[in-house]
Amino acid sequence: MQEIFLEIAETIEQLCELTKRWTAHEDIPKSQQHECRTLGRELHKIGGESLMREAFYVARGRNPAASVIQCYWDNIGDWRW
Repeated sequence: MQEIFLEIAETIEQLCELTKRWTAHEDIPKSQQHECRTLGRELHKIGGESLMREAFYVARGRNPAASVIQCYWDNIGDWRW
């Protein structure tokens, strides 16, 4: 059980680290869009849409420009933009 919590925390931290320098005025590189989508899939596999939503709010709380995550995660599980 502790391993799952550690995996969740690490994945959310990776998402926050990825998005911390994103701005609303610059395009996000395709490689980072892909990495963001990969992290979304990992979060969905671990905890479904509810975990994805929690991670989204954490990342957006640290950097409002991270709100673009919601479009990169479109169609992962039940996530819709």
